[in-house]
Amino acid sequence: MLINKFVVPEEISAQYGLSPIAMGRLGRFVAIAGKNGAGKSRLLNLLQSLVGPYTEDIINGAVWRQEHKELSGAAERYGQKPTPWDTDIHNYEKRFKDGSYIVGKDATPIKALQFVPRDLNLRDASDQTPIQIELAYDNAENADISSFGQGTSAYIQHLQNLWWTTSHQNYDGSSDEKIKALEDYKSLVALTKKLLGAEISRLKNGAAAIFAKPIAKAGLSDGQRVILQLVTAIHAKRASLEGTVFILDELENHLHPSVSIEILERLTSAAPAAQIWIATHSIPLLAYIASQDPMALWYMEKGTVKHAGRHPEKVLKSLLGDDERIGQLNSFTGLPAQLAAVNYAVESLVPPLTIAGGDGDPQINQISAVLLQKFGELKPEILDFGAGKGRLLEGIIASRTFGDGEAPVSYWALDNSDKDRVQCVAVMAEYFENPSDRHFSSIKKFFEMHDEKSLDVIVMCNVLHEIPPGDWHSILSSQTSLFQRALKDDGYLLLVEDQRIPVGEKAHEFGFLVLDTAHLKTLFLIKQNDINEQLFISDDFRKDGRLKAHLISKHILRRMTIESRTKAIKELQQSCLDEIKRIRTESPNYTNGQLHGFWTQQFANAHMYLEQNQ
Repeated sequence: MLINKFVVPEEISAQYGLSPIAMGRLGRFVAIAGKNGAGKSRLLNLLQSLVGPYTEDIINGAVWRQEHKELSGAAERYGQKPTPWDTDIHNYEKRFKDGSYIVGKDATPIKALQFVPRDLNLRDASDQTPIQIELAYDNAENADISSFGQGTSAYIQHLQNLWWTTSHQNYDGSSDEKIKALEDYKSLVALTKKLLGAEISRLKNGAAAIFAKPIAKAGLSDGQRVILQLVTAIHAKRASLEGTVFILDELENHLHPSVSIEILERLTSAAPAAQIWIATHSIPLLAYIASQDPMALWYMEKGTVKHAGRHPEKVLKSLLGDDERIGQLNSFTGLPAQLAAVNYAVESLVPPLTIAGGDGDPQINQISAVLLQKFGELKPEILDFGAGKGRLLEGIIASRTFGDGEAPVSYWALDNSDKDRVQCVAVMAEYFENPSDRHFSSIKKFFEMHDEKSLDVIVMCNVLHEIPPGDWHSILSSQTSLFQRALKDDGYLLLVEDQRIPVGEKAHEFGFLVLDTAHLKTLFLIKQNDINEQLFISDDFRKDGRLKAHLISKHILRRMTIESRTKAIKELQQSCLDEIKRIRTESPNYTNGQLHGFWTQQFANAHMYLEQNQ
């Protein structure tokens, strides 16, 4: 993702009439709601003003690094004592990282692009010379969206002229040019029809037309003019949209809500790796974005931006006002509880996704705290089981105080999928030599490089619920399992689970099963004496029963039996039933709807497993 954090101190934000900004864990969408005057546009303007210096620093830093590496290499070649360029490079990058208001997931230059047209007047291509038309086409890829009113008709006209010329039977140009002209025009016509609902045609005098009239004289509404400019911009810039932060300030102005959503869909399709920041009053648009990323919603009040998290009612209140007005909307559109429950049921049919983490991730902060409490200043050997994108290492580094360039743990990664290998290895490369040798795609490859009984801890973060219960014994308990072979005799499994996973998933044939402390005690036959001797340690990070970490001794893991596994899942099923009954006695809201979806799905998952395995 392009921008991971946006943190601006008061001395900068106050210049825009804003409070200090602290926005973290940003994803593909960043949607900001709020009343007029709340500060949405000012925040977007501040962001755009800071993207340029951020990118310039990255480029200058890359050049500086390369130059000094070359100097260091030259010193070594001539047998001289190596100059401390590596230290200088590290210090430079640390200064850059600490002083930057924008933090990206990697040091990649980005650009910010305002993507909402403001000029609703379309210049008539018939008033322009052929040279002006061709020049408008050539400049379209790099033109600011604010100027597309001047070039939209000319862009369409030039593409149509190329199509017309290359389609003629007497055309004697290259076949590559002909194919490109035909495909470009065909894609423009299709995009226009999709978003505008109208065909581009050609009049007898050669003018490009819509609704059988020249484009600028077709009597298009304000909304249609906005759409046509966006169509042209997406088409013209499609080859250069990656690495872009799109800034959409009230996209919904003049547009039907469904068209706004279609434009977002087209934009994300044309630029899969881009990021979209949008300020909006549109509830349909916010609902769409929330369906793509529930954590993307933010809201503003009096110049202060706050994260809505998984509480969209905060956004509704910022737009609608009091509960009565929200209730009126609910009556019209359906209760948020219903929406949440339906969303969760649909999500539970889809395989899980890997996520990125970093500074501020509460689960990773929890893991870091547990490791620090257990090992102090020692540097434990840990294996990240199901490492994904290296979220664990990245978060530990961010949450712990450590020496320059040195990680507080010796980290190894195991993931049987190579989908996220590149990103995980990139995280390790910042702190370890030969990072590729620290990432394993199988247990066999792990033991090709490691001795048995070499690890202090194996971490499973949000992983156990994705493993079919029938595989728990072979992975955790059997004498030939990774955990029994790789852990030292006094080693531990650090099991971390979100006890209310907010997004449903179909991790295996039985969906998912999230075990809490009581269920784990049953699974591993835990007694009070085990707890007293700290062979089984439970940590409730936020004291709300949500984020749980369990440190479980290697010897305890061996106790699992078929009977204890069945009993633990039966207890889980009863816990689900109790929670479902409790929720149904409460007033419905989005949070309860989501929890009802969670407990209902898990109740069904446990039932399916028990029915098939009793």
